[in-house]
Amino acid sequence: MKKILLILALGILLLLCVILVNTLQFKAPDFSVAIPPTTINSDGKILSEAVSYQTISHKREMRNDSVFVGFHAFLEQSFPLLHSKLDKEVVNEHSLLYTWVGADLSKKPLVLAAHMDVVPVDYSSKKDWDVDPFSGEVKDNYIYGRGTIDDKGSLVAIMESIENLLNQGFKPSRTIILAFGHDEEIGGDEGAGGIAKLLEKRGTKAWMVIDEGGTLATGIVPGVEGTVALIGTSEKGYVSLEISANMAGGHSSMPEPINALEAVNRALFKLKENPLPDRFSEPIQGFISHIGPHLPFVQKMAFANTWLFKPLIFDTYKKSASGAALIHTTQVVTMFNSGLKDNIVPTRARAVINYRLLPGDSPEGILARAQRLITDTIVKVTLYDDFGTSASPISNHASDEFHFLAGAIRAVNPDVIVSPYLVLGATDGRYYYNISDKVFRFSPIPLQKEDLSRIHGINERVSLIGYSKSVSFYATLIKNS
Repeated sequence: MKKILLILALGILLLLCVILVNTLQFKAPDFSVAIPPTTINSDGKILSEAVSYQTISHKREMRNDSVFVGFHAFLEQSFPLLHSKLDKEVVNEHSLLYTWVGADLSKKPLVLAAHMDVVPVDYSSKKDWDVDPFSGEVKDNYIYGRGTIDDKGSLVAIMESIENLLNQGFKPSRTIILAFGHDEEIGGDEGAGGIAKLLEKRGTKAWMVIDEGGTLATGIVPGVEGTVALIGTSEKGYVSLEISANMAGGHSSMPEPINALEAVNRALFKLKENPLPDRFSEPIQGFISHIGPHLPFVQKMAFANTWLFKPLIFDTYKKSASGAALIHTTQVVTMFNSGLKDNIVPTRARAVINYRLLPGDSPEGILARAQRLITDTIVKVTLYDDFGTSASPISNHASDEFHFLAGAIRAVNPDVIVSPYLVLGATDGRYYYNISDKVFRFSPIPLQKEDLSRIHGINERVSLIGYSKSVSFYATLIKNS
């Protein structure tokens, strides 16, 4: 017995030594690339006025084309040097493609992407806004209005940085391409999709593509008090399934043992009881290796030894909706239709369940899995709207391009931690993998935790200081590329 206890004690001691050594050796990647910052002071007036153009995303038959035409004219008036020096093309009626030809055509171009369209405002909640959502009013050193964060802030900052560089007589060594879509909020097929196809047809191979999706996050990453520059290296996929049943109905006074509504509800419960498994995708593994060394000791120890503490990390992540979404393919019922009257047993029931897919999961795999789980022959499981897309490819966070981007971010924001990240929603970035395998999602617009609800929500805004630093970031990026 003593021998067994001694072996057990030695085993525990060895385990503790391994954990401690791994923790002490856990170091963040070095992003001390010496990139000189280019500082541009902006008063934000152009962005403020840009917000007043209600470039709301709608299907073609509902879209107000005149607003987009007016917005184009506004950009031309606001950035005269840019429009005189860069080649401008209009793609699929309203998207804009600019080319700033560099001095060295042997270098692959840098593509800066953004979108000019915005989501509508729910006017039943308009009274909750501190200012009119399309006024662009400046209040308490913030520019308010729909699009300030998503995504006119980036679009205007890119153009303002180039206007300033042109005014200084700067000419890039590398060609700079600006890709501004007009329909990102409804899928981006005409805008970014059309631009990407056009560039591919011309044989364009980009050095890297930078689009929205990541951010300068303060107070958002648990355990990190400072600011983290989250760079999206991939984005989750998307698919919805329709769960339906058709059965004889009848009078509610003589119900059968099961009806269509109950059958669909039973199928949904089966899916609810069988969530997709938790796992660390490659972007999240990168996130752990970049963020972990900056965490307090206990959390750092867990991130340094994921082979042992993975269940604990999963449990911690699942305490928040955003955390849970990072570690598994999510599923949620978003639509349910059944019944006509309180005393009629419904003959048909239909529900839609939406999935956001981790890298490695596919729409076909999700459909097949649901069909295996739901064995009830009464219920039919099909692809909703005949649409689904896997997660985007993963851009390498160990690449020179990622390190350069990190250096440009830190040149303007010296104290930030830089980390790869998995983008939970969809962006235009997914269209550009046909011209580059280095597609990074990062917007320099700073966000605090309370700002997350402002995206597509009430009181969307950006600080004047944050916007001005965004202009400086793009100028720094372009000048050193």
